[in-house]
Amino acid sequence: MKPHLLYLILSISPLISFAQAKPNQAKMEHMESKSCKENLSLVKNFIHDLANEENALDVILSQYVTVNDPSDEMYDYLEVSLQEIRINLMTKKLENIQYKTYSQLPRKEVRDIDPEDMDVNNMYFLYHKDRLVTSIYVEEGKIASFTLVSKGEEMAHFVTY
Repeated sequence: MKPHLLYLILSISPLISFAQAKPNQAKMEHMESKSCKENLSLVKNFIHDLANEENALDVILSQYVTVNDPSDEMYDYLEVSLQEIRINLMTKKLENIQYKTYSQLPRKEVRDIDPEDMDVNNMYFLYHKDRLVTSIYVEEGKIASFTLVSKGEEMAHFVTY
């Protein structure tokens, strides 16, 4: 009887462990989905606020953007960069902007982007009438970059601040 009981326990143990792992996997996928929705919401709010000329650029910076090494030069650079994006947005209808993730882009559009060690699920590319408006990288609930620059050898990467 003992060998049969041992055999039964060993034969169903993978099923028990698999059944326990599945809810954890579903929970992780739910958390990732929730995080993606929160990040997309952050990006949309950022663009909406940036497009509103009544919102001061320094307020937008402090509210939305992570700056790890603050300096007067860095803030000046970021404000000028935000102003450029704002000017670009002024000629567009915000409701026509498409928000795409790295994984939603065709292979030919991402082949020259080096994600380095960044999470591609946090990369957003904003298009208006099939033209790129800006690229945004989100990290820890704030915008870590809205600057995608060439790093040579026909590759581009996000620069964090």
